[in-house]
Amino acid sequence: MKKKILLIILLIIIIIASFIIGRQVGLNTDDDKTKITIKEETVSSHDIKKTLTASGTVESKTTEKLELTTTKYFKAMCVENDDTVKLGENILEYTDGTYLTAPYDSVIISSNVPETENKCTSSNYIEVSNLDSLITKITINENEINNVSVGQDVEIKLTANEDKTYTGKITKLDSVGTYETSGSTFTADVEFENDDTIKLGMSTSCTVTLKEEKQVIAVPIESIYENSNGEKYVNKINEDGTTEEVIVETGIADENYVQIISGLELNDKVQIEIETTESTNNSNNNQGIFGEFRQGMNGEQKGYRQNGNMPNDGGEPPTDRGQMKQAPSGTSGTK
Repeated sequence: MKKKILLIILLIIIIIASFIIGRQVGLNTDDDKTKITIKEETVSSHDIKKTLTASGTVESKTTEKLELTTTKYFKAMCVENDDTVKLGENILEYTDGTYLTAPYDSVIISSNVPETENKCTSSNYIEVSNLDSLITKITINENEINNVSVGQDVEIKLTANEDKTYTGKITKLDSVGTYETSGSTFTADVEFENDDTIKLGMSTSCTVTLKEEKQVIAVPIESIYENSNGEKYVNKINEDGTTEEVIVETGIADENYVQIISGLELNDKVQIEIETTESTNNSNNNQGIFGEFRQGMNGEQKGYRQNGNMPNDGGEPPTDRGQMKQAPSGTSGTK
């Protein structure tokens, strides 16, 4: 009798377990459902700005050692290291009642002074950093370095106050890069003026305009695909509602649009296929070779990848982390 009861209990456990496993498999199958949404876009004119974003920290443009008067005797320091002093403010007092004053708004970095009431020597100094003119150093990838030059304007935002934008200029570009496995990088100095609110060491986000085109023919980045021959194309919608692959020549791109140099005209219509993976946990989009991406240390745009390589001629849109949508083997576009 006990054996029968145990067999019944075991059978019930197996049935329940089978039900749970079957339900889980069914849920996993649902996760793999793919939905394709078709959108229609009209070819129009847009301003396109290709930018580079990089992060850095605020530094002083000038740090120097102020010499003490060697004919006078040291009495006391009026400030301490890391103190901020304004132009003309007392830094050090001599025994005759005179002072060493700040030549500009600055931060006290370090000091080397004699014992109290001892005569100052040429080895004594007060080291200060100028707060009037500041720099931030940014890193530029080797693929973009030829699009950047000394004297170029840079938009600067502080992490501490992202509502305000400062304008700086590139004053120095390294001639020798630093090798990294992901590609060599170069350092640029960006100089800008202090508005009395910026402190040394604050973090910055810098935006450099590499190229800009005004009111050019453009299409959404999601509408550009690449076929097996490496040619970029769009799915153009004809007047009768049919579609055809049309080869296009592209120019620069920003996070939303790609410049069309040839292949399309204003008011043409293109089709965009948005492939969505429906899931109870997440969804993924595949929107052509111009899928979403983020570039820089901290900033970023949308772009595309050509055959897995980053374009380096400056005329192509920026790269992304998306995958290229390949046309079926043997197909070709029509101009």
